[in-house]
Formats: sequence, structure tokens, C-alpha cells
Amino acid sequence: MKTHCSIANTLTLNLENISDFSAIMELILPFFNEFANLLNIVFFLPVMKINLYPHCDTKSKLFFDIVALSGVCLNVAKKTQKTGSYAKGLFKGLMYLLFAFAIPNLYMGDILSYFGKDPYVKLVGGFFVIYFLEICIHTFICMYDEYIEKEKH
Repeated sequence: MKTHCSIANTLTLNLENISDFSAIMELILPFFNEFANLLNIVFFLPVMKINLYPHCDTKSKLFFDIVALSGVCLNVAKKTQKTGSYAKGLFKGLMYLLFAFAIPNLYMGDILSYFGKDPYVKLVGGFFVIYFLEICIHTFICMYDEYIEKEKH
């Protein structure tokens, strides 16, 4: 079995250790708004002319953001429960807020513009960006966990 912070486990997003519905939600929900944003950029806006996830306050944007932030809360709660450490739970939440919420909301459109005009290429590129952000989250959480463990000993 791979350790929590192994390179292989990080690159596979810990999928080997996902055993229940809650763990699947921990992985997917924080990026729920980014999946909506990605589909909006590559399909809903250009093809259907529907702005599913506008970058202004609307009820549909609020819905996707609440679902995503609920996923962040779930990650914080599960990490705190699993480790017994509020600091580790808070750090995981901050990483998800930064990498799954702030950075993609600010830059996803700009990043996707580098993938050309083809919507399918943009879609694949967007999934790659989300995957990369998830790897960043996992890496920083592992680094923090290892730092905390070194400080205890």
C-alpha cells in the first residue's frame, strides 16, 4: 500500500484509498464550481449562449459556489476528525480555498485561452488544470503534515 504522501499516491490523487461515498465527495465537491466554470467556458457560453456560471452574483453562481465551499468544509471536518488536529484541518481547508476556489475563479478563463479555440481541447486542458491544482493541494498538505510531525518529535 502506498503511503499517504508518496509520489505515486499524490499523482493518483489517493484514488486507491477512496472507499466510500464521502471520500469521493471530498475529492469532487471542492472543484464543483470549477467544473461548472469549465463547462460554461467551453460549452454553455459559446454553443448554447447560456451563462451558467457568470462572474457576477447570480443565483446559479451562488449555488455552484455553495456546493464547492461545502466540499471544502467536508475536507476540513474529515481531516480534523481523522488526525485530531484543528491545525491540519484548517490548513487543508485553506489549501482548498486557495487552489480549488480562488486561483481557478481568477485565472481559469485566461489559462484556457492558451489551449486555442477548440472546445474539446479546452475541456481536456481544463481537466488537466484541475488535476494539477489537486496535485498542488495534496503536495502542500503532505508537506505541512510532515512539518508538523517533525515539530512534535
